[in-house]
Amino acid sequence: MSADRTPPNLTVSVIVPVFDAAAHLEACVTSILAQTHTDLEVILVDDGSRDGSGELCDRLAERDERVRVIHQPNGGIGAAQNAGLDLASGAFVTFCDNDDLMSPHLVERLLEILTAADADMSCCRWYNVGASAAAEALARHSGDAPGDVLVFQNAAQSYQTVFSVALRRLARQELRYFSEANWGKLYRAELFDGIRFPIGRFAQDVAVAMDLYLRVRRVASCTDRLYFWLQRGDSVSHSLRSASYYRDIVAAHSRSFDAALDNAILPARAYYGLTALRFERAQAHTSAERAAYLADRREVRARRRRLRLRQRLACEALLLMRRAEVFVYDRTVHRRR
Repeated sequence: MSADRTPPNLTVSVIVPVFDAAAHLEACVTSILAQTHTDLEVILVDDGSRDGSGELCDRLAERDERVRVIHQPNGGIGAAQNAGLDLASGAFVTFCDNDDLMSPHLVERLLEILTAADADMSCCRWYNVGASAAAEALARHSGDAPGDVLVFQNAAQSYQTVFSVALRRLARQELRYFSEANWGKLYRAELFDGIRFPIGRFAQDVAVAMDLYLRVRRVASCTDRLYFWLQRGDSVSHSLRSASYYRDIVAAHSRSFDAALDNAILPARAYYGLTALRFERAQAHTSAERAAYLADRREVRARRRRLRLRQRLACEALLLMRRAEVFVYDRTVHRRR
């Protein structure tokens, strides 16, 4: 019998949800198509854009056969990500926000360390840059040399417990840190089998994070800063939030909290996320919103009662540290333009 000489499937599907992104979409897609790993499938999901972004997606597809376009009614980022996952044919999947940029080496590097470690997910570091400085930052750092790599198990535990900036740096655990954000990561496509993002909700990435990370056998994490996360004053993360926005965050972290405890993991990140309840209360102006807040408060209190005293104290300590860090972040990085 002859050996199987079928080459491995190294196609990477890059999913880009697109909504009213005409001002910056072309730069985003150009950075993706400039990847040194050229076996790409770039899926642009036009989620009911009203500013000509849909037509721009079609023009970008005409320029490069690797670009595929989906047009659908507006359903939110979760619906757009799901449509991309349903169409994706690559053995690996990554995501990019429609106003961010990728280093030309991002896909190649993440694929390299993932396959070398036989990992299910790989991740890199990123730059927080103002939109006005993005192109210059990308050009300046495109030739940066590869950095260090850490391979580890227990992804879900790292996600829940390694999130305070000060603590992870003091303990030299920086490479064990990763968030629920889907960008800056490369996944084996089968991780998403049976997993899809909730539709019509904020914090859709938090809602499925523990489902994904509990499936991950091994993570390959590198020090390379390969993703450019652009800060814009008109982005969702900068805009005014409603009570329903915070209710979605509480619901997503509640799900994460339960998954952690059910798997004997300290739910520290979820515990911190549940403090969005205080913002929900501040934005609850109608009787329906106040009733929803009260229901959420009961659920949050019930979850906290599930913790033993030692767990509660550990979660509270990490909460206080993280709250101080967010205070600094909101007055520095988050204000970049």
